[in-house]
Amino acid sequence: MSEAPALSGARKAFAWVLWLASSTLGTICGIGGGIFATPIQHYVCGVPLPRAISTSLVLVLVMTLVATGVEATRADGAIDWSVVGLLLVGSIPGAQLGYAVGKRASVRALKLAFVVLMVAAAIRLATLSGRGAAGELASGLELSAPEVALVIAVGVGGGFLAPLLGVGGGILVIPMLFLLLSDTSYLEVRACSMAMSIVNAAQSVWLNFRDGRIDFRAAAPYAAIAVVGALAGAWLVHLPGWGEVARIALTVVLLFVAVRFALDVRATRA
Repeated sequence: MSEAPALSGARKAFAWVLWLASSTLGTICGIGGGIFATPIQHYVCGVPLPRAISTSLVLVLVMTLVATGVEATRADGAIDWSVVGLLLVGSIPGAQLGYAVGKRASVRALKLAFVVLMVAAAIRLATLSGRGAAGELASGLELSAPEVALVIAVGVGGGFLAPLLGVGGGILVIPMLFLLLSDTSYLEVRACSMAMSIVNAAQSVWLNFRDGRIDFRAAAPYAAIAVVGALAGAWLVHLPGWGEVARIALTVVLLFVAVRFALDVRATRA
């Protein structure tokens, strides 16, 4: 396992503060935080990308467990367990496939995948209508047979991305469910994505742990911060107006990180 360089106290504190803000925002948006954790580990902490992805999965698991636990115990919780079940039917085999591909992919290919994913997600987030706002709970979904198949397919995609890029899969699941299921609200899609990501992240963590690719000691302080961020995000998302704030902020952050990865890809090619 490649070792990360020793960090100064100031750099370590900056990484922790940045991760606290990112884990809170990730919980509000329902993406699990992996899309932030991997760049923080790689660029701020100097962790090699494959190990940064493995560490990120541990943090996603912690965040999604906490956030879903809070959501499930709230009187106004928005989890639709039937949708979660369909997503898991696809995501469990999808994660196996993504892990197999990730073990063979080059660092440059992974960074290029990050660029494409983040730009696509940013475009979709920027064009979400008022359905993206908090406070609009759906009364429950009645899915047709084609919609059931589509939700399962979305789960496959979310599961595939989890071990490949160190994310929970929500970065794909949320935009796709908004595209495919017209009756969903922001809170419902977010809650379903977070619940699905528990299994995705747990499966991916196990696969990486089995192959000796996770340093739990290095991940421990970030996991503790993830608990605080998840609790804060799960509370804030149910306050009026925070859904729109998170949507806009996430769009900007995704584009910024995509540009950073794109510069790396360009430099590698040159």
